[in-house]
Amino acid sequence: MKTITSRMLCAGYESGTVDSCMGDSGGPLVCQEPDGRWSLYGLTSWGSVCFSKVLGPGVYSNVTHFVEWIERQIYLHTFLLT
Repeated sequence: MKTITSRMLCAGYESGTVDSCMGDSGGPLVCQEPDGRWSLYGLTSWGSVCFSKVLGPGVYSNVTHFVEWIERQIYLHTFLLT
């Protein structure tokens, strides 16, 4: 059994009616903010079984945990490598 850590978040339906599947890894989990903007919250990591109706929600990397690393990579690849 895999463990959910603070670097992860779950999304979807507890009943597992809709979920990510093989090939979705790295895909975005986005949510619409009250002002209408879309924000990235997670990146598809793993789930139980594709289209599972009983095994719970998908698991995503929690992007907020990695913001500093992401910003550093953008800086490095935008300003130092061009």
